[in-house]
Amino acid sequence: LELQIEPRGLLHRDCLPPDLEPPCPTCGRQGFRRPDDPILDGASLPTDRDLFRLDNFSTMLIGTDRFKDAVEQGGWTGISFRELPVRS
Repeated sequence: LELQIEPRGLLHRDCLPPDLEPPCPTCGRQGFRRPDDPILDGASLPTDRDLFRLDNFSTMLIGTDRFKDAVEQGGWTGISFRELPVRS
């Protein structure tokens, strides 16, 4: 089995390059590196998911505090967490 972790939120525009090219018309990917200090766009974040990807940076997984608590209670190892700021 493989998890299907859907894209639901966005990186905030303040942490994106100012000269960002439009997304690829074929795959939708935007060509930029992950920001050193990511900021989440609060208006785009889902309220019905505890784990999701970002629409504009799909390799970044975002988990809620509830997800983090479940991982810690389950005793899983090899997973690190970093709190990210949110802006509207």
